[in-house]
Amino acid sequence: MPLILQEKIENGEIGLWKITEEIEDLLSLAKLSVSEKITYSEISAHHRKKEWLATRALLNKLIYQPHLIKYHTDGRPYLENSTINISITHCIGFVAILLHASCLPGIDAEPITRHVGKVASRFISSEEFSACCDKTGISNRRLLMHWCAKEAIFKMSPISNIEFSIDILIFLKDSEKESGSFHGIFNYKSTPIPITLYYKIVDEVLIVWGWTNEISFTH
Repeated sequence: MPLILQEKIENGEIGLWKITEEIEDLLSLAKLSVSEKITYSEISAHHRKKEWLATRALLNKLIYQPHLIKYHTDGRPYLENSTINISITHCIGFVAILLHASCLPGIDAEPITRHVGKVASRFISSEEFSACCDKTGISNRRLLMHWCAKEAIFKMSPISNIEFSIDILIFLKDSEKESGSFHGIFNYKSTPIPITLYYKIVDEVLIVWGWTNEISFTH
């Protein structure tokens, strides 16, 4: 079954789709509008076609009335003619969507086997790096949770020039469970905004998400 996670959250919903279908099946599930068919025809990469279609198939599972996914000039998605806010992420073989009725959502997903240690200095502070070390060395899982958390917070903001290691700080205490929560701070326009983040591991994929109503953002 492609929909491997569908969970209600506070004023919203999260879904994770495992892309197992062929393109013909995804086309049927996506139920593309005329304008979407035009956009789809311009996608050349096979894997990108699947991701694009699976995203719309997943959205159809999460909401009853179909809405077109549009994009702001900075690349952030929104639903046309809807007050529901949306965040989208994809990794190899999966797409995930977070919907929220009143807050700006952010979600990121990565395979738990992805190694990010070589680029750690680009996205975490020295204090955060220390928190990712234990007696056995550097925990890739904790590094990856920092990465996904910062990506999720980044997707909540209309600002693109964000320094991950400075502007977004993560306070991760426990990362060994299959699901849980932790906290982060986003220094938005010199104002620290606390954000609660949630995580879950499903089918070897780490998903981190959260939302905030303290960032001003209009379509």
